[in-house]
Amino acid sequence: MKYTKTLMAILLCFLPAVGAGGVTVFNEDDCLENRMLLFSGGDGISRFYRIPSLAALPCDRLVAVADRRLDSNKDLPGRIDVVCRTSEDGGLTWGDVCVVAANDDGGGYGDPALGVAPDGTLVCVMTHGEGLWEASPGSHAYINMCRSTDGGRTWSAPADITTGLFSQAAGEAPVCCVSAFATSGRILTDSRGTMWFVLVARPDEKKWSDLQCFACSSRDGGLTWAANPVAVDNDADESKIVECADGSLLMSIRNRRKGWRKFSRSVDGGTTWTTPMLSSTLPDPACNGDVIALGDGTLIHSINDSHSEREKVSLFASWDNGSTWRKLTTVCPVRSAYSSICVLADGSLGVLAEEASSLGGFRLWFSRINLEKLLEK
Repeated sequence: MKYTKTLMAILLCFLPAVGAGGVTVFNEDDCLENRMLLFSGGDGISRFYRIPSLAALPCDRLVAVADRRLDSNKDLPGRIDVVCRTSEDGGLTWGDVCVVAANDDGGGYGDPALGVAPDGTLVCVMTHGEGLWEASPGSHAYINMCRSTDGGRTWSAPADITTGLFSQAAGEAPVCCVSAFATSGRILTDSRGTMWFVLVARPDEKKWSDLQCFACSSRDGGLTWAANPVAVDNDADESKIVECADGSLLMSIRNRRKGWRKFSRSVDGGTTWTTPMLSSTLPDPACNGDVIALGDGTLIHSINDSHSEREKVSLFASWDNGSTWRKLTTVCPVRSAYSSICVLADGSLGVLAEEASSLGGFRLWFSRINLEKLLEK
């Protein structure tokens, strides 16, 4: 029976979406309640979708955003739109795709990060224009932000927030670098009302050089942003911040060298951070994952259960503020990559993940997990 259920889950990763309610499957732990295909090639607009981000609002409203990559599966630069779908019933059904930011004369918009401001406004931060490795002196990417005050139905025009973050000229912004991008996925709003995302910067003109990560914060509901000028890690990549039960901020850092996830902690509200340390319990094949805190202090992390391959997006839990991690379940047992998670209004866990597509590249599936049953394991 165990192997039959696993095979069913594998096959469903490659099936098209079925019906308004999606596809219902059950994994070997019987925690996966239902799943639905949200963004997929073959929709008549693009073959390529990537970069999931998911946020929950009151009254069972969910918002999912992603890259719609019109010409290829490659990152910026290129014609990329940031698009959105919303659900009014906790992810059982979803509305049509709407555009958050459409590619324009300045280039594409990509790598969205989604957060909810203290007043309920949705904030979507994204990168615009030049690609990280194509940037050069005189040409770099820009960080933009869109806002929605109606739950993701409509969005403001992109606003440039780059000047508070980085510049190629020393002294013009907190971070001096060739170019940078905002980590996609989720923006944290902590218990003080401060919003956080992590900027990944390329300090060297040499291509494929080491990258730095910087904590960026907003104390006015995401209207303005500022980067902490001191790098948390000088050999980093996409990173997420979560607030722990003890009040500390924990940064989960993608390990460019693969193997194990890296972590850094701040106990002074993000002013200073500890030297990043390798985990010995959370794997990382150099991929973007997500981490959230539950009301009881439990941390849930989505990441590939592999030290080297982008496969088996799984859920891990920590009960000691991120010091150690234990695997809970596999969300998708096949090739899979980026993921974003949030707690739904009824206490379920929502997971939006990139899963392998028979069309090439990825399709983005939403999975609804019975969190109570999952944590009973």
